[in-house]
Amino acid sequence: MRDINKTVLWSFILFLCTAFVFSVRLYMLNKSPEPAGLDGYYYALQAKSFMQYGKLENPDYKIGYYLCGITSLFCGDAITGCKTIAALMSALLCLGVYIVLRSMKIPYLPSLTGFFLCGSSFAAASMATNYINNLTGMVFFLFYAAVLIQLCYQDIQISKVRYILRIILAVLLFLCCVFSHLVSAACAFLFTVILFLRKRPLHHQIAFLTISMILGVIIFSRQLPRFASVFASGPVLPVFSAFMRNTIGMRICSELSVLFITVWLLCIFRTLQCARKKYLDLAVLAAPILFFPFWNLNVLDMGYRMLLSAVPAGIIILILGIHNMLIQSGRNRIVFFSVALCVTIPGTIISVHSYNPSHDPPFPYYRQVIQDIELPDDSLLIAHLGLNHVYTYYKNLRDCLNYEPDFPVPPEKLWRLAYGVHIISLENNLADLSREDFSRYIHPIDSHYTLIREDVWQRYLQNEEEAIAATYNNWFNPHTVRPQFIRKKL
Repeated sequence: MRDINKTVLWSFILFLCTAFVFSVRLYMLNKSPEPAGLDGYYYALQAKSFMQYGKLENPDYKIGYYLCGITSLFCGDAITGCKTIAALMSALLCLGVYIVLRSMKIPYLPSLTGFFLCGSSFAAASMATNYINNLTGMVFFLFYAAVLIQLCYQDIQISKVRYILRIILAVLLFLCCVFSHLVSAACAFLFTVILFLRKRPLHHQIAFLTISMILGVIIFSRQLPRFASVFASGPVLPVFSAFMRNTIGMRICSELSVLFITVWLLCIFRTLQCARKKYLDLAVLAAPILFFPFWNLNVLDMGYRMLLSAVPAGIIILILGIHNMLIQSGRNRIVFFSVALCVTIPGTIISVHSYNPSHDPPFPYYRQVIQDIELPDDSLLIAHLGLNHVYTYYKNLRDCLNYEPDFPVPPEKLWRLAYGVHIISLENNLADLSREDFSRYIHPIDSHYTLIREDVWQRYLQNEEEAIAATYNNWFNPHTVRPQFIRKKL
């Protein structure tokens, strides 16, 4: 009875803590009435399409989009729905850290410290502002990892029915990982293999490493265009990257760097222990898998996303390391983790500053730009990233690409929002157009943007001086065809 009361008490405490983190994250995201992050409106338009038509505007298998759509049905607004699911997943990420630690027989207090360490992490919080699919996938992965650990290392005998139910739950969570994001799918697969092989003979483990390297080379070769710019020899740590420090801030850089160093040191220490006892523990692969040292940290690309996705697992390894060191040294764990909680709980509130709306694209201005644009519903508009999603969201979900299309579009249906071109330049270089055609095909929006039919824009570039035309080949004026790897399957 006493154990039951203790479990109920801790469950209630955990519910309150999860609700607390959810409230903090929702408050953080509501600092702006607009969606958060560069892709905020993309999630919103996917949710809006699901609300209106029961399907996504851009067909996709990722669960995060559907969760945004379902939540939006209850909220009555796609932007609010996306923020709500992002806040919920952010809170469940903390809960996942706690559950994994408890599944590894870590006491309540250290596990709760891991919960709030995740809650106070600026890096973990930033996933809610930009990467809902990544965040959703890592939540499912943590819950999957906890169930799998219990299946593999269950000390207490349970009934066959409960055991089968846990297997079914593990399979469902694994599928959720696969259908959330490629990162969570890879993590779930690798974790499963490593966990089951840890008890296998050495030659089985070596065979796994060999096969994994071969598969890695095959996948890498098939996705070479995607990976062309994601690797670099340095800087290894985000804190040493001037680009990272200026872009994401010193706090996140420091967090990622500390976790990076900690995980590598703990795995190296574990490797030395294994070497002395002459056996291999595949758990040491956590360091190169979670914190790969050769990401390109001069762009906010795959390397940055992978490091963010590694934060929850890094926190778990950190808590495990501290807990084991305190046991071995005979130090008082209760005092240490109580002090840690006194720091991390207020830190969870402070983490609202991880989101600064001023760093988002100027969405209110983008809404003004597209306000008076009226094109047919079957038209296609070319506009730079961010602006294209705003247009689709507010203009009856009309198509808008931040690339030149890689499929045929009738000339009268293909338009562009050109940036930075002066109306006088257009008049001088399109003198062959009649005044009527000029007015029909070219519509100045403001001092920055001009709505122009795409074939007329291409004619202008051909007539313009080559050096001047080249200046329009920039991020604000999409000038490349959509890469094949965006649609290409693994």
